[in-house]
Amino acid sequence: MVRHILSPLHESLLGRNTFACLRELEVSQWQSPEKLRGLQRTKLRRLLVLAAANCSYYHDLFKQRAVDPQRGDPLDALARLPLLDKTILRTRRRDMIRNGSPRATIRSNTGGSTGEPLTFYFDRRRVAYDKAARMRTHRWFGVEPGDREIYLWGAPAELKRQDRARILRDRLTNEMLLSAFNMSPRTMREYLGRIETFRPVSLFGYPSSIALLCEFGRSNGIIARPTSLKAVFVTGEVLDDRQRSAIERYFGVPVANGYGSREGGFLAHQCPQGSTHVTSENVIMEIVDDGGAPVPQGESGEIVITHLDNYAMPFIRYRTGDVGRLLNGPCACGRGLQVMDVVAGRRTDFLVATDGTVKHALSLIYVLREIDSVRQFQILQDRNRDVRIDVVATPEFGRIQHNQIDRGVRRQLGRDVRVSLALVDRIEALPSGKHRHVVSEA
Repeated sequence: MVRHILSPLHESLLGRNTFACLRELEVSQWQSPEKLRGLQRTKLRRLLVLAAANCSYYHDLFKQRAVDPQRGDPLDALARLPLLDKTILRTRRRDMIRNGSPRATIRSNTGGSTGEPLTFYFDRRRVAYDKAARMRTHRWFGVEPGDREIYLWGAPAELKRQDRARILRDRLTNEMLLSAFNMSPRTMREYLGRIETFRPVSLFGYPSSIALLCEFGRSNGIIARPTSLKAVFVTGEVLDDRQRSAIERYFGVPVANGYGSREGGFLAHQCPQGSTHVTSENVIMEIVDDGGAPVPQGESGEIVITHLDNYAMPFIRYRTGDVGRLLNGPCACGRGLQVMDVVAGRRTDFLVATDGTVKHALSLIYVLREIDSVRQFQILQDRNRDVRIDVVATPEFGRIQHNQIDRGVRRQLGRDVRVSLALVDRIEALPSGKHRHVVSEA
């Protein structure tokens, strides 16, 4: 009933044609790489024409670069455009939003791996395709839409909705949300009990949090291995071999790694044969060097993406800041989707509250990224659990924002935690060029 009635009804009520998109993707994944490239050309031309006609930023840019999106090969036109970075998104954001965007446009933000808050917009079309792509990859492991799933996640938007309506909706859609921001021994013991009684078909969450839960269960002799469980899906961080081994050993099912971001969308996912497939129907992925030039296939560089299905605020040649490479296909699974590998990306340290509770670093990242006057930040926790936060701020930053951060840190780490905040001119980058947004020695 959930799979065939309640889930489709839920998506329809939200104005999303997710299940129609899923039917499309189920067919297109088996097409040849050449045919998928043709689909990308068709969708890219449509996106470029729309951007030129409805976004002043792209209208001016195409004119400067003498790009006519209605003529020639759209992939050639794409290659003539400059890369889009977060600085441009901040300074030209209003000019990048589609004129007359419907009220269904969704505002979102992210702290990103650089610790620089970013506000952007997307539409229901992109949400539907991203969700359909996620459903498709679940099916690769025998998990159907509507099957019971537990999320070990932590976005405040989800946690704030833990009211009666949210709980009812989760029950109707066979979902359960567990907070990754509170991983105390008592809470983890409770989570393992819930996994046993809820009998999920899949788990979904941050690899660091799920691995921590598994290590706690194993070290305390707590077994939570429901026979219903078919796979564990992880995303949001780099999955390392130790984490994969800990999760697979504890739950006894495959671990499948996904790659994406709030601003970029659902970009790639691992198949049962171990290859990571780009969502080629919705995304054009490029790999470039430090100067923005494409690198040969198989070589590592920065991942640049163009999402073909976000019309509200087109992301065309967007620099993700992550390092990856495109690989030669085909995969043994037979799908024509491009194969890639994420070499380095978002890696998160844990923080420790004053009572010893282990907290996911995102619990503090979300506190800072909600403040518009914070341009960049870095959170540092000493061995004694004191916290120092360096902030690059706009002139609007003042005592109100300072107190907001202080309250947010104490809410997450404990009322007695010692917090210091320093306004700085810049935060030094790592040798890779990225900023490490959390450094914890606790």
